[in-house]
Amino acid sequence: MTRSTKRTAANGGGAREPAGATPAPRARPEGNGAAAPSPLRDGLHAVAAIWFGEIHGRVRRLREGDAAVGQAAPDLIHDLRIYVRRLCALSDLLPRPADRQPLRRALRREVAWAMQPLSRARDWDVFVADVLPRLCEAEPDIDREVSLRRAGARSDVAHAEMYASLRNERFDGMVRLLRERSDEMHAALAERKPKALYRAMRRRLERWDAALRGRLEAEGQGARREHQTRIEIKRLRYASDALLQLCPSRRLERYAKGLADLQAALGGTQDLRTAARLAPDTCVSLATGKLARQGLDDACRRLRRQAQAEARKAGRRFLRAPSFWAARKQGRVARRLAEGAPARLPAAA
Repeated sequence: MTRSTKRTAANGGGAREPAGATPAPRARPEGNGAAAPSPLRDGLHAVAAIWFGEIHGRVRRLREGDAAVGQAAPDLIHDLRIYVRRLCALSDLLPRPADRQPLRRALRREVAWAMQPLSRARDWDVFVADVLPRLCEAEPDIDREVSLRRAGARSDVAHAEMYASLRNERFDGMVRLLRERSDEMHAALAERKPKALYRAMRRRLERWDAALRGRLEAEGQGARREHQTRIEIKRLRYASDALLQLCPSRRLERYAKGLADLQAALGGTQDLRTAARLAPDTCVSLATGKLARQGLDDACRRLRRQAQAEARKAGRRFLRAPSFWAARKQGRVARRLAEGAPARLPAAA
């Protein structure tokens, strides 16, 4: 199992955005000097507005607290993290004038801070629901009942810290920065004609794809390198998803699916690296009644080797597949978005 405990619209489980999203605004000409409507500009602005609406809705729901959220917390945390990363990927994809660089840097810094308690809570969700049961199967000496109880208590602490962070003024500031960036995107998009805008984005996506392929082809994937590779995969996948929402394309859909499969495979490896850190303080030996050590370490290594083998296979599959963005032509995507043909605006519900 990967980082997601179930398929949702946030992690690619459906083509439509989930219900409850903020309605997507459409650009309207203002005066005689206004730019003509553009499927690419208006569509990306709509995507940004919808994704921010999903962030705002999940933050509001999580701020109700553990008693109100209950069993929905893991999926809300998971989706919130994904939508934040989606909006940041779209922000990185768009043109970046020099006068807007400070906002971009501030956003990146504050998002990194805000993600820490969310990621810790998510790590415990995945460990308790998925990885710990697998460790118990791999190492019969682990006392499942006692270990799950200890892990649940640690998870409760991590979630309490996360709920506290959501009410922090600095977290409010991060949400405001996301709103500002979402609102500011329309002005940034309007500064270029659709064809020039599409070409600039395609070149950036092509560079990201080339950098990712270079990482995958390089020998050795230590923990830090794997982490950076996953960051690059997510950015490329979510930025590609934004354009896919505006223009259905089987080629682009296959490309995005390849990225999703690769992300899931590397996520499985990351889950087991995290387990090696969390398990020693939670897993209890049936034989001694004390914390398990040697057998637990061996089980973690065995499972991690299996996950790494799957990740290498996924990497080879991705490298064998053609790069959508490096191709000389992008077919329907280029025609609809660069040449101004009507695009499919994303659904808001």
